Amino acid sequence: MAKIIEVNIPEEYKNKNKYEIYTHLEEVATLAFHQKQLIQDLQAEIKLRDAQLQKQRADILKLKSLVGHKNIEIKDLKLETEDVIDITEAKTTNFLPSSLKFHEVTQELKK
Repeated sequence: MAKIIEVNIPEEYKNKNKYEIYTHLEEVATLAFHQKQLIQDLQAEIKLRDAQLQKQRADILKLKSLVGHKNIEIKDLKLETEDVIDITEAKTTNFLPSSLKFHEVTQELKK
């Protein structure tokens, strides 16, 4: 069975010849093609920026984990240094006080 398709031409094209109609149709098709390419380019750019953002987020997480690891190492070093006694802080004198009494010991050596 054959279908009959009725095409309604707009009023502005009824008095035009086929060449003008096809010229306008070709211009519209070219414009639509360029717009489609522009949309595809913009979509590709959006995907690229999304990928860049994901990479930056991954880099930030990596740096945060490195900083956390270094903080743990620093805390461990601080804990280790707390166990060490600093002798420079001890209040000792380099001389004996005069009130100190010595006990004298005598002993004979046997040969």
